[in-house]
Amino acid sequence: MPTIDPFYLLAIAFFVGVNFLFVRGVWRLTYFPKAEARAMDRFYRQHSLYYSKLDDRQKKRFLQRAYSFTKSLKIVGRMGVEVTQSIKLMVVAAMVQITFGFQRYFLKKFRTVFVYPDSFRNPHTGNLHDGEVHPAGLISFSLKKLLMGFDDPYDAVNLGLHEMAHALMHTILTSTRYHGSLKATLDDILSIARMEMEKINAGEPHIFRSYAGANTSEFFAVAVEHFFENPKGLQSELPGLYSKLAVLLNQDPVHNNYCIQ
Repeated sequence: MPTIDPFYLLAIAFFVGVNFLFVRGVWRLTYFPKAEARAMDRFYRQHSLYYSKLDDRQKKRFLQRAYSFTKSLKIVGRMGVEVTQSIKLMVVAAMVQITFGFQRYFLKKFRTVFVYPDSFRNPHTGNLHDGEVHPAGLISFSLKKLLMGFDDPYDAVNLGLHEMAHALMHTILTSTRYHGSLKATLDDILSIARMEMEKINAGEPHIFRSYAGANTSEFFAVAVEHFFENPKGLQSELPGLYSKLAVLLNQDPVHNNYCIQ
């Protein structure tokens, strides 16, 4: 009777183990309890104007992605914040919204979110912030300002969208997962940003608040806020920027098209 190489058996065991972990991970992200789906649907109908505008098929897509994010992100309360299911859903709402037009919607590097009760102080600079995105993969929010952003969906000030825009921009610029055309479109947007920042910093009347003149990253984040919360105004004032954002995000809120392709 031939002998079996123990290394061969070890390799098989390793292969089976890796596949088991992969399948279990996929199952965790795709299995979606119906009761939880109904609860999430009720929550987002009440708290997200964006969600309420989606058709039934798109709502299902939104909920599935939100559920996946709640299972894959590490959301940590700071300074006494207890992370409830409602807080989780508000945190991931902006992440789902900004990536809704993408097939690959995970911002792979950004897997940890800190939630503070209000403005927090950066330990390195000592400055107060409402939100931060650290290139190492950490996103921080003021819960108070995060909720305020969704309470008024028309003022083009939404902390969740703003910080997720920073995370998305960083991901596109540094990741090989995205097609080169996305980076080219982002470059076009940043070229527009530089021209418009000159106007903002010169004190000329502008659709964006003065904070957009700080740098191209802040301009992009403010532009994303307007794209979703003041799309008609943005298209009217800066049609070239609006069209580039529509291509980048694969969405067209002016025409209620939230997944163009």
